[in-house]
Amino acid sequence: MTDQHPITPPPGLLVSQWEDEWHHLKIKHIDFESYIAYRAAQWGADQELEACIAWLDDTDCDDPQETAQRLRQAMRPTTTTQENNND
Repeated sequence: MTDQHPITPPPGLLVSQWEDEWHHLKIKHIDFESYIAYRAAQWGADQELEACIAWLDDTDCDDPQETAQRLRQAMRPTTTTQENNND
């Protein structure tokens, strides 16, 4: 599905934006590190959702169970699958 590493950190500029948000919003009930972790997890989930949507746009969906299995394989490829795709 993608050639990039499965764990991609958010861009530094985005992390700086989250830091500014934390300071500006004065979110004191959440420590800085937890807020950044929360925003990074949210960003990662958004990236995953967009990748799933793009994959589904390019996929026939006659059998929902088969499609779900193919989506899972595309989004969480095994080491063997990754090696085969790099050939």
